[in-house]
Amino acid sequence: MALEENSPTRNGRLMAAPSMAFTARYAARKLGVDIEVIEELAEQMEPEDGCLSIIDSLHDNADCVTAFTEQGLDYLDELLDQRRLNFMQGI
Repeated sequence: MALEENSPTRNGRLMAAPSMAFTARYAARKLGVDIEVIEELAEQMEPEDGCLSIIDSLHDNADCVTAFTEQGLDYLDELLDQRRLNFMQGI
């Protein structure tokens, strides 16, 4: 597989872009928690963390779905571990 030559706009950085995203519903099932927990944790995440919003149209009332890259699923798992640890320390 050949990589593109560096272009001036990339400043010498090559980065693989995610090729798929997983819905919040998928993340909830995979991680064994309620969808509400996933949505709450997603509010703490940025696109750089692997959290995206998938929008159906540009209308003001368009449906929006929360989705995660593979990196985002890993980060969600870390957030859940931290949440569980905080809960256990509070007991």
